[in-house]
Amino acid sequence: MNMTPEERDRLSKAEQAIADMREDISAIRKDTTQLTKALNMSRGGFWVALRFGGVLVLFAGALAWLWEALR
Repeated sequence: MNMTPEERDRLSKAEQAIADMREDISAIRKDTTQLTKALNMSRGGFWVALRFGGVLVLFAGALAWLWEALR
């Protein structure tokens, strides 16, 4: 298959553009991985805070009941 010089030039530009995109895609993958890790950490932190809040509410309720029972 014979290619004209213009076709060769366009092909070489396309190949270079693809090579440049590989680096960008790699950076995007790295950023996405970091964002996923941060999301998972915040999700775990949310559940810990929710449980801790529940324990605090239970403790406050017990103190209020005790206060009323002893008065």
